[in-house]
Amino acid sequence: MKIKIGNCLDVLKKMPAKSIHTCVTSPPYWGLRDYGNDGQLGLEKTPKEFVDNLVKVFREVKRVLRDDGTLWLNLGDSYSSGGRTSTTNQTVRGDKDYGVTRPAVCKDIKPKDLVGIPWKVAFALQEDGWYLRQDIIWNKPNPMPESVKDRCTKAHEYIFLLSKQPKYYFDNESIKDKSLTQNIQSNNQKLSKYKNFEEEKKYRQGIHHKRGENIVISRPKLPSKKQFLDFIKSRTNANFLVENTNIKKTTIEHWFRNDDGFSFPKKDDWLKINDLVNDWSEEYNSINYALTYEETHFDTVITNESKNKRSVWTVTTKPYKEAHFATYPPNLIEPCILAGCPKGGTVLDPFGGSGTTALVADRLGRDAIIIELNKEYAKIAEKRLIGDNSLFANVIVEESHQ
Repeated sequence: MKIKIGNCLDVLKKMPAKSIHTCVTSPPYWGLRDYGNDGQLGLEKTPKEFVDNLVKVFREVKRVLRDDGTLWLNLGDSYSSGGRTSTTNQTVRGDKDYGVTRPAVCKDIKPKDLVGIPWKVAFALQEDGWYLRQDIIWNKPNPMPESVKDRCTKAHEYIFLLSKQPKYYFDNESIKDKSLTQNIQSNNQKLSKYKNFEEEKKYRQGIHHKRGENIVISRPKLPSKKQFLDFIKSRTNANFLVENTNIKKTTIEHWFRNDDGFSFPKKDDWLKINDLVNDWSEEYNSINYALTYEETHFDTVITNESKNKRSVWTVTTKPYKEAHFATYPPNLIEPCILAGCPKGGTVLDPFGGSGTTALVADRLGRDAIIIELNKEYAKIAEKRLIGDNSLFANVIVEESHQ
């Protein structure tokens, strides 16, 4: 587990090629925060300058990635300030303030414009040779409050999945979502009257099985044994039914028994004797309805099956008290590392911050290298990793010298 202190571009240029399995990172957002470091990203005068600088960084990231490597890039957006370029202070740690800035107006964007940084960066990386494989929405149930009254509160960010090659390492099974649905509402689809019900049922099951639905057959409540025996014995007998149908004698005899051997006629058998016992009475209608009526519908059922992870991830933000509020949560990083890096592999974060990427990688049995320009944040990351009983207990801190 390594923490490299220095400018990420300079540090990356010294790293060996094809040595990293995946890169998971969240660069500083454009125009949102001054960390007090010379050469930091995010304070460029225009979005284009910011995008160009990120392209340079990720060009080096691409070099150090294995050929089957991936980049998971978290980016948020911002709005043009309408001309207000003042800086306010926000406490990041108890003894340190860092400026919170608002993006100034420049020729590239109008006042109050949404800058569109995430997609500008994504398309620029695509033009630089990366394969843009997916945009993932990070849905935040607890977004930062906003006082705006002419638009909705911003409650999402992007995670872009990019790769060096068309084919790349992606452990799909490790991040599949478990099915949690259970006996939800029936869609009340009734079967038409098919002559061969079993064929109809088989056909329906084939359609709905792929939807995670199960065929359910609903029938009315059956009469009591006494009610049925009183009815059928008053209208016919076993010998008569044996002589006038092709139903087995042993089957028919069960309908007339008054002990544990009794059973109701199956639907198909009842239909064969229907004309022989039908007297159009209310009692007959009730029994006939109970034995023949079937409603088939499809309920969603609990299964142990899993499905592909969807592209909207709902993850609550969880600030780390010693770092700034924008620290991205471990639950957001975990699927990126699971899918992008095998156990024992190495994860890179060129904008290491307070070390969240390294922390999650360590918990998942992966090694990590993080790069951080701010020495105070590097100390926070080192403290977190040591305090978390790191699997790779030897946390090495290296300071880059140009």
